Amino acid sequence: MENILYLFHHIHHSKNKHEVHHCGGKHKNLDYTIKHCKCGKHRINRQIAIGHDFNNKPIKIKFSEKCPNGGWHIESGVK
Repeated sequence: MENILYLFHHIHHSKNKHEVHHCGGKHKNLDYTIKHCKCGKHRINRQIAIGHDFNNKPIKIKFSEKCPNGGWHIESGVK
């Protein structure tokens, strides 16, 4: 499986450090939310979502593995 997790994170640059945040929700004006789950993975509340590569190109991803806490594991996504 291809690692697509980077498509759903963004980096904030500040003077002294870089912070990595999940995409989605009000922050990026996207209609999904991403949270860490008890499985040690990332869960998303949509089965199909748009991520963005480093050039901000939108990429459609479909997730196949359901999380017992609700939603789907991002790590199961395929283009």
